[in-house]
Amino acid sequence: MKVFVAGATGVLGRRVVPRLVAAGHDVTAIARTPAKAAQLRAVGAQPVSASLFDADALASAVAGHDAVVNLATHIPTAAQATRRSSWDENERIRTEGSRNLVDAALHTGTSVYVQESIAFLYGDHGADVIDADSTPIVDSLFTGSMRTAEANASRVSEAGGRGVVLRFGMFWAAEAAHTQMFLSAARKGVVLDAVAPDGYFPMIDGDDAATAVVAALDAPSGTYDVVDSDPRPRREVTCALATAVGRRRLTRPPAAVGKTAPHLAWSQRVSNEKFRRATGWEPVTPTGPEIATKAAREAGIEPALGFVPRLLLWGLALTGLTLGVYAQFFPRAFYDDFPFNRQWVAMDGPYNEHLVRDFGVMNLALTFLTFAAIVLSSRTVARIAAGAWLVFSIPHALYHFRHLERYDTADQIGNVVSLSAGIGLAIALLIATRVRPDTASSPTPLPEELLPSGA
Repeated sequence: MKVFVAGATGVLGRRVVPRLVAAGHDVTAIARTPAKAAQLRAVGAQPVSASLFDADALASAVAGHDAVVNLATHIPTAAQATRRSSWDENERIRTEGSRNLVDAALHTGTSVYVQESIAFLYGDHGADVIDADSTPIVDSLFTGSMRTAEANASRVSEAGGRGVVLRFGMFWAAEAAHTQMFLSAARKGVVLDAVAPDGYFPMIDGDDAATAVVAALDAPSGTYDVVDSDPRPRREVTCALATAVGRRRLTRPPAAVGKTAPHLAWSQRVSNEKFRRATGWEPVTPTGPEIATKAAREAGIEPALGFVPRLLLWGLALTGLTLGVYAQFFPRAFYDDFPFNRQWVAMDGPYNEHLVRDFGVMNLALTFLTFAAIVLSSRTVARIAAGAWLVFSIPHALYHFRHLERYDTADQIGNVVSLSAGIGLAIALLIATRVRPDTASSPTPLPEELLPSGA
């Protein structure tokens, strides 16, 4: 089958095109830049330069194809998504772009048209199982353009062809911006999920969404939900996500977040049974917990630091902060009294404000680095912090160990214990953050049958 693809270089399109080629289809795809054209050629597709908003050029590009697959979208970043105007391009693609594609398909005699849509506009239905046949979509920011795109697909069916609408759950893919946002927030201990713990939300792995598009070329006309096969309550998805990023638990956002985007707070237990019956398609990753885990693994997400490394970092940070503030902002008191009026510093020579303040600033710098390791929850930064503490603490301790004769027994013991404690914390942190061979991971490669020839 000769297949024309719009949106071929997006998150979904990049997965769909090589699978279409592997299935034996002759694929032509829109590429807006030379670099994207090269990407398409590399996986066996023929790139073409055309705009969804140029009806004449589009009709010429579509001519001679048996099927048109419309995967084109323009989703704004999370920072932009709250502005209504940021969705204008996506709205135009779903309305004007889909209209032009369908016009081109009808004009050139294309018999199959596949339209991407979304499966999370059904409203709140608790634990009830719902689908496109049983449950109408509700009004939202996206409903108007979605209905227009789906209605355009129906025009192909009305003309005697096959118009297929695929309502996808939320994509999870390693390179998808919103997936990266979810994973990044989870590493920081937050779940960006407004659905109640016992609620449901439709999800789909990016690779499974791609195989569904290939299967849709043989589907009867209709609207299908392409979602996970075994929906699980959000608490299970959250637990799996926490485990995948190395967290014991994740904090939920305030309830107000759900009010700003109600479609992301509805409980929607959507079924894909109709599509599976119609095509025989089965997702390889059938549940939300598995989808989240797979995305984290393929993104190469470094697990967040565990409890012990974080505890050790906090110990170092509080030590540095206490000494740093004391010496930098109260240098004379630090010299005369530290620690607890025992005058350890005063026994080491005349008062020098410059040196005392420098000691304070150095401890504050170490504290800054240590807090950065806590916030970033990065093994690498934590090990750098541990190394920095050792570079300071070992020479510092050796100096004092060589001059213990000036102290009485109690203070000698105090010096040895307190100076050794910092070294011990840093060494323990290095041990706690070492990489174990059995936990090392790497991104999952593209299946061999989908690699370009010669790869």
